[in-house]
Amino acid sequence: MPKEIANVQADEIRLRNMRTQMQNRHNSEVREIQERNAVEVGRAQENHTEQLGAIKNAYDVQISKEAETLEARLAQVRENNDERVAAEKKAGEEETLKIQKANQAKIEEFRKNGEARLETVRKELQLQAEALHQREKEDSRRAGLLAKTQKKTEA
Repeated sequence: MPKEIANVQADEIRLRNMRTQMQNRHNSEVREIQERNAVEVGRAQENHTEQLGAIKNAYDVQISKEAETLEARLAQVRENNDERVAAEKKAGEEETLKIQKANQAKIEEFRKNGEARLETVRKELQLQAEALHQREKEDSRRAGLLAKTQKKTEA
């Protein structure tokens, strides 16, 4: 039995050594795996950071291109609106001039008609005044003749 105990003890020591070696190997493998994982995580983070930067740059470039496009379109719209406003202003001014000319022509026509009527009325008044004057002369001559004839008949 002592031999068996020695065998069991030897087996137990051998098993402990194997267990210690396995634990050491396991710990070593775990450290290696952790180191590899740390390196891979670092690479993944770097790749992620680079990709994120590239995406941000692409996004900024796209936004700046869209902003340039929108600014160009806005400038074109403003230019078109300025042209339209200028055209409408010119058309309005032309219409105003046309209306002013038409009103001026009407005023001239009214003035001519008024002057013609005034001249006609003046002539009529002149004729009436001359006719009255003639009648007055005739009436006064008749009155003078009548007075002479009455004096002759009285005398």
